[in-house]
Amino acid sequence: MWVVGHTEGGAPYGLTVDEYRLANERSAGAADWARAKFVLEELFELSSEPDTRVEVGWVRKYAEGMSREIFAAEVDLTPDRARRSGPYVVLLPRPDSERDLDQRVRKELRLLARLSSTRPPFGIPECVGAYPVSGRLALVRRFVRGVELDLRVGRQPGLRPWETLGGIMAAIHGLEGDRFADILPGSATRRGHALEALRVFDGLDGPEMGMARAWAAAHLPSDEPSVLLHGDLLGQNILLAPEHAPTVIDWEFARRGDPAYDMAIVTRGVRRPFQIEHGLERLLESYQQSGGAGVTPQHVGLYELCLVAGWYRESLTGRGVHSPQEELARLTGLLQRVEHRAT
Repeated sequence: MWVVGHTEGGAPYGLTVDEYRLANERSAGAADWARAKFVLEELFELSSEPDTRVEVGWVRKYAEGMSREIFAAEVDLTPDRARRSGPYVVLLPRPDSERDLDQRVRKELRLLARLSSTRPPFGIPECVGAYPVSGRLALVRRFVRGVELDLRVGRQPGLRPWETLGGIMAAIHGLEGDRFADILPGSATRRGHALEALRVFDGLDGPEMGMARAWAAAHLPSDEPSVLLHGDLLGQNILLAPEHAPTVIDWEFARRGDPAYDMAIVTRGVRRPFQIEHGLERLLESYQQSGGAGVTPQHVGLYELCLVAGWYRESLTGRGVHSPQEELARLTGLLQRVEHRAT
């Protein structure tokens, strides 16, 4: 009990722990931390034995993503026969998140369950489940300790980010896409993925767009079967910890397709990936040394061009980060670089 005073006879009075918790959360209104706490309490009460008491500690905002805000808290279960107590995170949907976010959450839950059975050489987060809040699904998983991989050379002493990334990519792409066809969207072949990506040029006029599309169409990948793709292998989704394999988190954009796409998400058409000369070539070399195959600089260039064309399309609607002129200049410079790679 939270004692707030005493009666004339000396007996204490106040709120019980449960009453205090409920009053505190009501006073918070629609605060995001309160919604995250509610999700943790409800999900653990539903997934625990009837006699289990669920206590959620201080909830703090941990990180922020494009479509979700991430809150962390310690969860204490009594009794805890399955030893589930510990730190957890809630991936809370933003009010303006995409309409298909719930579908991606369900996909991520199923994918991580399937991946855990394959015993991959990299870590994956343990998911508790999903719970509806404010009309959207919030994902709950165990807190993963680690430091985000910095993709800029020299920022983490003794570590070459392209080598770490190349090894992780090779391990992920070593899993055939067919194994996840019942879970993930995508294409059956690498070429099918490339042809799908080229549709971003549809309706975009101008000589620059025409030349970029023509170059990409002339450098299609083979018709080999598709592989598992993470879809967002940026540094913040790779956590490093001493004496443990890297953990790969946030699989909401996973799909089946061409491994060159995962690389293009990282290199993004910049002049010096990893802030070094020949960054893409170093990534490809590490990828091949780790068992990856079938990807060339030209294949990566195809998806880089498609990415920039997509940013240009967004800029025309006023939703882009840069102006249409800036994105068109970016496309022109990238086209010159990918043409140079082919020589």
